[in-house]
Amino acid sequence: MYVTVLKQLLIMMAIAVLAFAFSKRNKLGEVESSFLSRLLLYFVNPCLIFNSFNKEFDGQKLKELAFVILLSIILHFIMTLMVTIFIRSKNEKQLDGLEKVGIVMTNCGFIGIPLINGVFGQEGIFYLTGYLAVFNIWLWTYGEYQMSHSFKLTKVLTNPNIIALLCGLALYCLPATLPEVIAKPLTYISDMNTALSMVLLGMLFASFKKTGDAPYARRIAKVCLLRLVVCPVVCLLLVLAAWKTFACGAGLRMELFVAFICSLCPVGMSVSSFACLFNKDASYTSLMVLSTSALCIISVPTFVRLAELLMPL
Repeated sequence: MYVTVLKQLLIMMAIAVLAFAFSKRNKLGEVESSFLSRLLLYFVNPCLIFNSFNKEFDGQKLKELAFVILLSIILHFIMTLMVTIFIRSKNEKQLDGLEKVGIVMTNCGFIGIPLINGVFGQEGIFYLTGYLAVFNIWLWTYGEYQMSHSFKLTKVLTNPNIIALLCGLALYCLPATLPEVIAKPLTYISDMNTALSMVLLGMLFASFKKTGDAPYARRIAKVCLLRLVVCPVVCLLLVLAAWKTFACGAGLRMELFVAFICSLCPVGMSVSSFACLFNKDASYTSLMVLSTSALCIISVPTFVRLAELLMPL
């Protein structure tokens, strides 16, 4: 599996490199990347989530999805606990908040979705919706609290990805699937996710601007270590414990790997969006995203391979 993961990452990064070159040549900036980000977050991703439920009802699959949701809650809680312990400074509280959000909220949308889709297909996306549901709830509660020391429940309930999940669950429980005239357009839109996500990543890299002489190097190194090494190790131990406790074959293994791969992803681009939204240091968040995204091509396949060895079929 790790070879498939590595190949998928290389394919995705190739698209990002092409988008980087195109953005540099045509001087694309924040306006274009903002539009593409909103298109993915509020249109393409919800369509992908909803479309993953367009299949015949299976009670066992629903139980497995509930298991992924529970596992995702535990993973997010553990990562939140870790950043609370390891990220603290006396004079740079703003950067502390950005780092906490960035490390906990992985790029499970823009990188996780195309990666899972490339490795496991639509069945993997079905389980991935459980992680995404927890991610969005955590983002608009814990994430917003770190930025503004408050949060609004309405932002969680009205998030298009949460709405798509709830509507998808309702569709899944019905004794019918969508007619082709509706399902086909949803499939076409869903298929755009991988390419558009990597185009956006390339555009963000192209628009990154180095600022000032801020002592970012040591902090960025710490973020990379926590996001790409420490958190994955702890998450791997949890996933391994679940495997040893509930080992039931290939089905459970896929559920565990879907959640685990999401926890391996680099710093989420949502932290950059939050930095802009709450007037924080957006250049620093871009540096976090850029650094961890570049290094994840080594860390993700490595940890997937390690998990394969520890959880053989």
